[in-house]
Amino acid sequence: MLDEDNQGYLYKTMLETYSSASYIYETSKIYNSSTEYPQSSFAKNLKTIADFIISGLKTRVYYSSLGGFDSHVNQLNSQDRLLRVYSEAIHALVQDLKKNNRFNDTLILTFSEFGRRVKQNGSRGTDHGAANNVTAIGGSLKKPGIYNEIPNLSDLDKNGDIKYSVDFRSIYASILHNWLDVNDQEILNTNFKNLGFI
Repeated sequence: MLDEDNQGYLYKTMLETYSSASYIYETSKIYNSSTEYPQSSFAKNLKTIADFIISGLKTRVYYSSLGGFDSHVNQLNSQDRLLRVYSEAIHALVQDLKKNNRFNDTLILTFSEFGRRVKQNGSRGTDHGAANNVTAIGGSLKKPGIYNEIPNLSDLDKNGDIKYSVDFRSIYASILHNWLDVNDQEILNTNFKNLGFI
């Protein structure tokens, strides 16, 4: 049985949750995108995020994920399909943001939790690797293109992985400091190079 303090906390939390849900519902009713999005779940999530952004919700960070990239088997077919789902959904989101003059104040960041090994395994896939890509899309980027050198496939680490040249925490530090205007050192607990791409 809950004691009085816990009951009060639970009641307060329920009220705050209801209030937040009500705020999101009321605000998001303002805008409903007319941009045509693909029918994938990922694209539908991005449409909802676009509705929230264009409606003026004060939320500063939205997150959606697209699974299935852990391609140990038959990578060519799965990567082709997933990258099509990703690119078509992101294209629709960018068009929606541009149409509604929100592209310059939106930053889209795509990242993965791990890279892939360079060499194909015995199942026509690749195993977990080290270095990986991060993609930043937005109207306020300082310059388009690739911010670091192309990986050297002749100079791999002892496990056969690409060597990274940019610490991903420098990317996060740059976004925290330059985009979200918060103290990146306090959040990351150390000082990482500011890359200046945003």
